[in-house]
Amino acid sequence: MSRGLTLAQPPRRRAEIRDEAPDAAKPAVSPGGTPAKFDHQAEGEKVQFNKRITRRTADGYEILAIRTRRKVPDLIEEALELLEEKYGKI
Repeated sequence: MSRGLTLAQPPRRRAEIRDEAPDAAKPAVSPGGTPAKFDHQAEGEKVQFNKRITRRTADGYEILAIRTRRKVPDLIEEALELLEEKYGKI
């Protein structure tokens, strides 16, 4: 008779992983003694830009970024400057 399927060990919990991490990799602790859930750092005046555009437009920006070896946000800034030259500032 064949052996049946065996179950794998459950994945380790985050607390177990955190206990094994070196001191430098441990999360920051707030003054209350509880671990901080989020540690976001502001990047100057940058904000997230979520607008729905067509797939063709998104692909165009991605291809242009690859060809010019620039980042998409830099291309969007340049596009804004060109539009402001053509139509004026808002």
